[in-house]
Order: sequence, then structure tokens, then C-alpha cells
Amino acid sequence: MRRYLLFRLYGALASWGDIAVGDIRPSYRYPSKSAVIGLIAAAMGIEREAHKKQSELAKLAFSVRIDGPGVPVDDYHTVQAPSEQAIRNDRSKACWTRSDEIEAIKLRVVDTQNSAEAGAIQSRRTYYCDAVYTIAVSEGEGNRIDWSVLDVSGLKDVVSFLLNPRFPLYLGRKSCPLGLPLEPQVVSAQNCSDAFQQSEFKFDDELEFMVSCKTVQYYTEEVSQKGKMKLTRRDQPINRTAWQFTERDEYLF
Repeated sequence: MRRYLLFRLYGALASWGDIAVGDIRPSYRYPSKSAVIGLIAAAMGIEREAHKKQSELAKLAFSVRIDGPGVPVDDYHTVQAPSEQAIRNDRSKACWTRSDEIEAIKLRVVDTQNSAEAGAIQSRRTYYCDAVYTIAVSEGEGNRIDWSVLDVSGLKDVVSFLLNPRFPLYLGRKSCPLGLPLEPQVVSAQNCSDAFQQSEFKFDDELEFMVSCKTVQYYTEEVSQKGKMKLTRRDQPINRTAWQFTERDEYLF
């Protein structure tokens, strides 16, 4: 028997970073391992620079069940800011407000008559609207976690942090807050499939109209006899400070 920590993720919007090229910022269809590990680390108050603690958390075996796939939404973003030179030349202000920045941008456009000088950065970002996921993490076989490094005794202690997080939690992007409590719980099971079946959540009625999957999909790092396909994702954290990730295998069933 293995111990599993389960919790559910739901929000009006979620974005799970995929490989990005140029100004396109796509989202994967379901949470990445790095995003979930980052969420747990934030709840526990672990900084990105705490490499040893982050490395221990990354040993957790990751599984996800897609309860509701959500609806993909593409959003067009523009971001503007004055140049560092414009700010550096104005020494009269101890600090700059957003209003000051906008005024500086307007002056640059008027002075140069060239909108390219406004410093606008464009991007297209994908979000998933009203998606629902159940997450399961466990201590991987043959890859034991040194819980003393994390200042806890095991998964049961992590539940209290998810109930009362030290840092704000979000679904991939800071603009995507949680829509419902995580409702974390620890169960004992033979495998992640059995663990998912044991999970109990209070807000099923509120999410009933969103959970529309005719065939529920599971993705897990556990080698399962039910597995129909082996996939590779580059979302295994190596160094959170440097944003370095490597590949890992997961199975669809």
C-alpha cells in the first residue's frame, strides 16, 4: 500500500505552460508536474531559491485525472513600459507609479512619432476555462523523500499547508486564482487508480455541469497495466531558480 495526497484544481481560467516559441504562449491540456510541485512548494512557503527543498519535492510521483477538460480560450496581450533610459534620466522621483510609466510612454510616442518606440510587447496566450482536475502525488518507489529537509514528517503534514497556504496559489499563471478550495486528503491505496476512486470532495454539485467527460483520462508516472500509451513531457523540475526542466515518462489510461 502507498500513501497518496489528493486534491482538486478548479478555476475560471487555468494555463499550463507548454513549449513556447516567439510570442505564442500555448497551454497544455492538463496540469504539468512542475506547476503542481510549484503549487505545493508555494503552499509550504518554499522559495524558488531553496534548491534542496525544491529537489526533494520534485521526487514526488505525479498523477492527474481530467474530470472536465474545459474550453480553450486564446487571449491577445500587449504590455508597455518606458525604457530604462527614460526612467534613469528623471531623477526627481524616488519611485515610479504606473501612472508615471504611462505618461513616459505617451511622451516617447509624441517625441518620436514612432509607435515602435512605445516599447509594446505582444503575445498570444492560451487558457482553459472551467477545467477540473484531480491531482494525486505519492512518494515514488525507489526514490524516497527526505522529509526532514522539508521540515515535515510526511504527506499528512502537507495537507495543513494546502488548507492554509503561506503564499498565494494559482493555476499556472498569477492571473488564474483558484475557484474552489483544494480539499486535500491522504488515502492509502495499491495504485493511483484506486486512490482516485477513494477521493471525496464536497463541491461535486457545483461542478456537475462542467464535468462532461464521457471517458475519463488519467495520466500517471506509475507504470500501470492499464496504460494504453506512453508519453514524454519536459516538466520534471531540475532547478527552479534557473527554470530548468528535463523529460519524464507518463502513461495514459
